[in-house]
Amino acid sequence: MIEHAGTAHRRASLLPRGSVTALWRAHATPTSPAPDADDRHAWGGVPAAVRDALLERAAADRREPWPQTLLTDWAAYGSRGSRVAYEDPFFARTERITRAVLAAAVAPSDENLAEAANGLWLLCEQSSWCWPAHDDAFTRGLLTTDTARPVVDLGTGEAAAQAAWADIVLGPQLDRAFPGVRHRLRNETVRRALEPFLAEPWHWEGTEERMHNWAPWIYGNLLVAAHAFADGELRDAVEGRCVDGIDRYLAQLPADGAIDEGFGYWWQGAARALDALGLIDAAAGGAISREAAGGSLSGLVELVRFPERVHLGGDWYASWSDADARAAELPAWHSLFRAARLCGTEASAGFAAAHADPIEAATRSAANQSGLGRLALALLDHDWHAAIARAADGAASPLPARVDLPSIGVGIARERAGSVEGLTLVAKAGHNDEAHNHNDLGAISIAVDGVPVVIDPGRETYTAQTFSDGRYDLWYVSSDWHSAPWPRGLTQRPGADSRAQATADETGWTIDLSRAYPLADGERWVRRTEIADGSVRVRDEWALGDGAGAVVLVCAGVPRTDGDEVVVPAPDGGRGLRIAHDAATCRIETREVTDPLMARSWGEKVSRIVLEAAAGAASLEVRARAEAS
Repeated sequence: MIEHAGTAHRRASLLPRGSVTALWRAHATPTSPAPDADDRHAWGGVPAAVRDALLERAAADRREPWPQTLLTDWAAYGSRGSRVAYEDPFFARTERITRAVLAAAVAPSDENLAEAANGLWLLCEQSSWCWPAHDDAFTRGLLTTDTARPVVDLGTGEAAAQAAWADIVLGPQLDRAFPGVRHRLRNETVRRALEPFLAEPWHWEGTEERMHNWAPWIYGNLLVAAHAFADGELRDAVEGRCVDGIDRYLAQLPADGAIDEGFGYWWQGAARALDALGLIDAAAGGAISREAAGGSLSGLVELVRFPERVHLGGDWYASWSDADARAAELPAWHSLFRAARLCGTEASAGFAAAHADPIEAATRSAANQSGLGRLALALLDHDWHAAIARAADGAASPLPARVDLPSIGVGIARERAGSVEGLTLVAKAGHNDEAHNHNDLGAISIAVDGVPVVIDPGRETYTAQTFSDGRYDLWYVSSDWHSAPWPRGLTQRPGADSRAQATADETGWTIDLSRAYPLADGERWVRRTEIADGSVRVRDEWALGDGAGAVVLVCAGVPRTDGDEVVVPAPDGGRGLRIAHDAATCRIETREVTDPLMARSWGEKVSRIVLEAAAGAASLEVRARAEAS
């Protein structure tokens, strides 16, 4: 099942449809995206600290056996719904191959080249490049992959790109040290990725109106694979379809540059499209960057600004849907830097540089967050290293007083512009047919000093259930575990018909939630959120035929009552919140957090504060102010 939760129409407005394709057709010429390791001026210019750390990690890798993937690991998805049984060792091996190739490029010794060649050979020997969760063999009753029917998915695209970047970076060295390896890489990539890609339309390619983050990610990977391994009609066909797909993806994004999947998925959808634009720009002689600076592609600036707009402070971000509040993996900050430079957005380039850790990126990047291409370009970018040297950690975060993203119904407001100190309010409207959707209409988050205290719970580690018909049975997807209303025990339903309209004013947003819940005809629910005078105020007003109204506030840890008020701790031990309310009853329910992904943000427990209005009441108000926990 595609990792997507709905098909709601959204007006295309970020870029004119066809603008990228037209520039490609008018200007593209074959151009290598990076120099190979024989160019010692380029590869010898990697900063010494980064180079030494990479070589030290690569040497440590060589002292360990290569991670192996077993049949039982693959079959675990079909037999018990586990993705990590296969993905953990596979991603560990992928990361090691990336480090080995980069180590051989910065220091092309015999042992470094042998390590890289061994890893690439293992990639070629792997039965499938597809990830088990995406292989249709399980639907045909198999617990093995079907090697005669390659599936083009995220995993296939990543493997094809890793093979291609290895060929680009180490090609001549591999020819001299291990003749035949490049030929094998070419054959496997053509057989497993390029030819199957052209053989049929793939579900992840979507429509003119709606595309998921798989599309730009795979298109960008196949674009570089075609450059490395295809010629003539095959290259033209793959490149043409990929460039048109990138064009189509960008054209269906909203004008405000918002991503309904949130910050974490910006890096795997929008940023992947921007990565591809960088390759297209190099091949098109700078035509993309010229149009991005005030021309037909000027809307790209809004897309580039999205990560900084949702930044709360430190490694915390406004979150909704499946996105994490705390970045679970080191983001590919160089991708944002390249995109910002492509668009001439120096402030966004500075934001990226201020948060970068080039040693961490080169030695411990997760396979699917960076990958060989992203890391190679980062190592070779002298402007990037100079920008990092100039940047003070975190100093470049703009932290605007107000962010409105009307296309997805998200608003962010903070007490002090340019500072993490004090309160920040995040309010969520929109609809329940978003990509990676949670039923979270009307939900709020409240951060104190840049750290979420009233929270969006995020997600747990993906399993087979996550993208199945049982998705909405997961507790953290349901509206009653979001900081949202709970009218007479009703929860929100998924789908485009469940929607909420937000109206903005100077201090906050009014959100009409009457269509967010299965209310009876004539019933209504309106939530007013605002931040002013050192506090966040949330007032819910309703007209219900029967039953009491209630609201939920979700937090990390376990809050405590203090008289008629509730004291909510911060997950990092900083200042929390004191919450006053006019509810008739207040109860606190706590659940253990056993999933490591969720625990990384919220620790061992999360709680919900359930505030119930008195029978016959038509409103409930909550006020929150910062207080030392």
